[in-house]
Amino acid sequence: MNLGFIGTGNIATSVIKGLCTSNSTSHINISPRNKEKSLFLEGLFDKVTRMESNQSVLDHSEVIFIALPPAFAKDILKGLSFNEDHRVVSFVPFLDLEELLNSVGPASKVSRAVPFPTVENHECPILLYHPDETISGIFKNIGTPVPVASEPELKLLWTLTGLIAPFYDLTETLSHWAQSHNVEPSVANRYVMELFSALTCYPRKNIPFDFSELKKEATTPNGLNDQALKIIEQQQANTAYRVAAEALYKRFE
Repeated sequence: MNLGFIGTGNIATSVIKGLCTSNSTSHINISPRNKEKSLFLEGLFDKVTRMESNQSVLDHSEVIFIALPPAFAKDILKGLSFNEDHRVVSFVPFLDLEELLNSVGPASKVSRAVPFPTVENHECPILLYHPDETISGIFKNIGTPVPVASEPELKLLWTLTGLIAPFYDLTETLSHWAQSHNVEPSVANRYVMELFSALTCYPRKNIPFDFSELKKEATTPNGLNDQALKIIEQQQANTAYRVAAEALYKRFE
């Protein structure tokens, strides 16, 4: 199977890297839109061919991944000729399924997906809306597909991907705090990331789980976690995350 990518930004690059280092045997055709990244990917992987145009990607591929900036996506897509046999998967945040269908006709097998950069390491929950078995199978090579039942649900959960940078900001803050007390930067960085990574292992292996129960199990009265939790609640620090999530969600409406 030939896969085609229209757009070679950060997300598309991560997906392509993930596919090329997975069990997938598909060939990948990419657009020349980002010259530096497209040439880099073609040079890095034998499976990747940089095409001369976006239309050439369509003409030589069965599954088309749309990874364009939201502001330009519809205009670029309307300048291309899709066929009815194309399967189209959009990574574009604010392009609803109906708008996508109008932009890629006569193609009618369309879906939306939400990968993020960790997909290149095959460690990524991937939201999927309206996929078929072929599309789900492709994403199983590079992460954990999470099908959603509706577009509103997709938009709500997509919002949470906007909190990746704040998470890294938190880890950086904690690492810098440790470094300010004379811990070596490499040790502080590694421990902070390994700590948070380890905290996700238990619930991931014991689904279903309850966050409230996990919090209770980690909290001993008058212990370190109990003290930290009370201070953070008093500062209403977590409220900022809810406020940020609500603000991001409004962009999808």
